[in-house]
Amino acid sequence: MKEEQEVIIYPAASQDRMNYLMGLFTAVQQIGTVLHFAGQLDTNLLQKALQLTSVKNPILNSRFVEAETPYWEKYTERAIESILSVQNCQDHERDSLIEAYIAQPIDWVNGPMLEARLFRSGHDSLCLKISHLCMDGAGVKEFIQLLATLYTRLFEGESYQTIHQVMMEGKQGFRDQTPLFAAAGITDIWSAHQQQAGIASLWSFPSTSQENLTPVIAVRSLEQYQTEKLINRTKAARATLNDGVLAAYFRSIAKQAVYMAPRTKEKAIGITVDLRRYLPSRTTGALCNLSGMEMPEIEMNDGELFEATLEKVKHAMDAIKKHTPGLSSAAGMEKMAAMPLSTAKAGMAKQHEMVSQLQMALPLMTNFGVISEHTIQFAACNTVNGYMTSPIMYAPFFCLGVSSYRNILTLCVGYHTPAVSEQEVSRLLDDIMMELTT
Repeated sequence: MKEEQEVIIYPAASQDRMNYLMGLFTAVQQIGTVLHFAGQLDTNLLQKALQLTSVKNPILNSRFVEAETPYWEKYTERAIESILSVQNCQDHERDSLIEAYIAQPIDWVNGPMLEARLFRSGHDSLCLKISHLCMDGAGVKEFIQLLATLYTRLFEGESYQTIHQVMMEGKQGFRDQTPLFAAAGITDIWSAHQQQAGIASLWSFPSTSQENLTPVIAVRSLEQYQTEKLINRTKAARATLNDGVLAAYFRSIAKQAVYMAPRTKEKAIGITVDLRRYLPSRTTGALCNLSGMEMPEIEMNDGELFEATLEKVKHAMDAIKKHTPGLSSAAGMEKMAAMPLSTAKAGMAKQHEMVSQLQMALPLMTNFGVISEHTIQFAACNTVNGYMTSPIMYAPFFCLGVSSYRNILTLCVGYHTPAVSEQEVSRLLDDIMMELTT
């Protein structure tokens, strides 16, 4: 008789639950990463390094189990070593192949939570697709650093067994929000959740009632000199690079948006906030979701200059930063996590039905920030360029993803056709690029 294997389970954090529910209604919940190298990696070492990432973070080799109190179940037979593939390509086709690959969904619920592919010619490009159920953008950046460190240690001759043992014996981090509220000095979590007041009338990127059939990723990048010029431009206005991109997004989407009547001058965009800012070490020590949401609102007037919009965005963001950005939404997620999953799911379904009927959803922007302040090194192999991609939205939901590496700023949009037009998305990205480089 076959011996029964032990079932290993881990608790699902409140943000894991929220991302699961959002995956049912708003987006394919995966975050993509593309790293371009100067040379070629050792695939055997990369495979081992990928395996080791799940030693400290077993969530990567688990599946999300939908129950009234959901949880993670670790695989005992399916191992993470099957996630890496290699595809030979020509340099001229690399970008199109990568964008097509990064748009294809992984099984972000049943796992494994990670898939990787090397696109290989004279040099390598490593593409990672990671389920948003187990980590957010900041978590993905931590994962990249962990993977690079493990690869380098293996390259330098440290044995797999030694690294495995050290990681098993090492201090484990946390994945839930409880220490976050303690670090922020909040003792009453429920009172921290404040309903957003005065939201601007709805506007949305144009979409149709057609089905969300084919996932697509669209990408644009600013060269180093263009990014540096933009940084200087925003600094002159005592604003941030994020303020500048957000201002360009406001201005560009306003030219194409569908508006809820009566149309008002006030408009809002939802933005993500990395809540690790409240932790002393700015990390939980484990790969996780720890993001909040804010909705900067500005008054938009026809014909105003970019600098005028930038000043309004800066003022709105400065007002948000004076308080505790993102913590109210984090508290809201704790409230939702206290419900049975079926109750929360029914509430989300009702909201989604209303959004679908109206074909209206607040535009979003997620700025992953700088992928790494220093050159990412896999042993002697340097990463010369890279970017991250946000979840692939179902219309009418729409999101702009932003990331940078070595002063190359990259914009991306993940969406589905035919509900959203490729031409409309291309037009939006081209317009944002014009706003940022003029």
